[in-house]
Amino acid sequence: MNEQKLKTQDPRLKPPSLASQVSRAVVWNTLFVPLRLVAEVTATLVKLNILAQASYGLLALISATNNAIGTWIDLGTGRALPKYIPETIAAGGPRAMRRLLVAVLGAQLALLALVGLGFALFHDAYLGYLREQIVRVAEPSTQEKLLAFVASRGWLIIAVVLQLLLTGIAYDVLMAYLSSFFKQRAWNSVALAAGLLPPLLSAGAILAGYDVLGVLLAMAAAPTIATALVLWQVLRHQREVSALPQPERDTGWLPPGFVRYCGVSFLMTATDYLASAGFAVFFARNLVDAAVLTAGVSIVRMVLGYLYTPMVGVQVPLFTRVRAGEGGTLLGAYQSTVRLQVLLLVPGCAGLLLLAEPIFGLLAPKYMAAAVLVWVLAPTLFLECLLTTAHNALIVYEHLRTIVVSRLLTLVSVPLVIVLTPTLGIVGAALAFGLARVLAGAWATGSGVRLLGLAWPWRFTLRVLLATAAMALAVLGLRALLPPLAEEVAVSARLLALPLVLGVAAAGGAVFLAALRLTGGLDPRDREQLEKLKLPGKKWLLRLV
Repeated sequence: MNEQKLKTQDPRLKPPSLASQVSRAVVWNTLFVPLRLVAEVTATLVKLNILAQASYGLLALISATNNAIGTWIDLGTGRALPKYIPETIAAGGPRAMRRLLVAVLGAQLALLALVGLGFALFHDAYLGYLREQIVRVAEPSTQEKLLAFVASRGWLIIAVVLQLLLTGIAYDVLMAYLSSFFKQRAWNSVALAAGLLPPLLSAGAILAGYDVLGVLLAMAAAPTIATALVLWQVLRHQREVSALPQPERDTGWLPPGFVRYCGVSFLMTATDYLASAGFAVFFARNLVDAAVLTAGVSIVRMVLGYLYTPMVGVQVPLFTRVRAGEGGTLLGAYQSTVRLQVLLLVPGCAGLLLLAEPIFGLLAPKYMAAAVLVWVLAPTLFLECLLTTAHNALIVYEHLRTIVVSRLLTLVSVPLVIVLTPTLGIVGAALAFGLARVLAGAWATGSGVRLLGLAWPWRFTLRVLLATAAMALAVLGLRALLPPLAEEVAVSARLLALPLVLGVAAAGGAVFLAALRLTGGLDPRDREQLEKLKLPGKKWLLRLV
């Protein structure tokens, strides 16, 4: 009794507030996620500048094959296990939990065996599809080189796809296990390694002169190492689990509701894939188009990922804690989250649109055609990111029927990509899945307004739009000062011009902050919350906004 009273009275022993937990998450995200982004940027630049476009396109098709089959094999279990592992161990103990994992792994391995049988029976058809795409390449030397590679390494391509699927099954299940037991330190360390290894190994293989073969081997080696790391962490944790009590209750192989929950999860995963570049790339007219589409999506995804970094892993826990009554209101949490995203994403999107051509001209001039894709993808994907905040709130408040409708709306990408690609090419493919994602996000946001009483922070959004317009005018004026560079200019010369582009971006950012300050700056509630957060450079940031 006295000990409990002491814990209540001592402020040092009180559980951290919701604001401090969110701020801690933001800080860790801001510090560590850029490591992965830097590795991805470096590897992407190496691939774009050293690999031939057709080689890059061939690798994109092989990767898309793995993603397509992996989405089917997952069966929605990746999203379901973090929920059901804790419930199963509470109801039936470690033995029941292990039965659940064995059932999931058994089902996925059985599907993988069917996939392997399919490749054994129809490998000529798959390799023939790759050869058909290669034949459409205009450059005879590249065409001959890739045809020889597929002819001599066809079984290696299939083996790499199967190996990626196998390690993907093990990795997803084991990572779900760590997440279920709140082993966040182990989870984050493995996730960081899994994010860094593929781009670093791929870049090393290309720089060593191994071309497509080296990237394929890197694609196989990186997830194998990551899976070994997570397996080691799980085996270490098994000693703690084995010490838990073993209830005599027989819970069966699968907990109640598991199959239904997996069905909803599978729908979310499958529709997310169908409304993505991984699906659209199969409709590209040739490998060069596939390479350009992948390059455009990669640049937009990297910029969007960097700007979204502070919010990674924050929204669902935040809404969950609000629902549990740990502080704040849903409307307040939603609007604060949206205002932060608007502050980052709106000027970021405008800057990317204005500097797309200089960026490709300096870093990868042979992919200048991808700048047009950026003009299509940046507005749609950035807007979708803003609209999915309501989607996360609906998930937490368990409006599953609304979520299902939202995900089904993304299926419009399938007829759109079939109709638009023949006439508009890869621009039509990008437009197809971009519009589908915006449509689903708009439905989720409208449903959030109707079901949860959410309201968009229009006044703050208007201030950001006005400041972004001022920034855009400044960037347009400064962009004219950037030197044009021909494709044959050496990489070193282009890298020397890179600080000019960064300088234009920095000047645009300064104009944006000044204009935002003149139009009213941060919302007073966000300023109060920002003052409470333990963020690096907080005083400097408060002076600017």
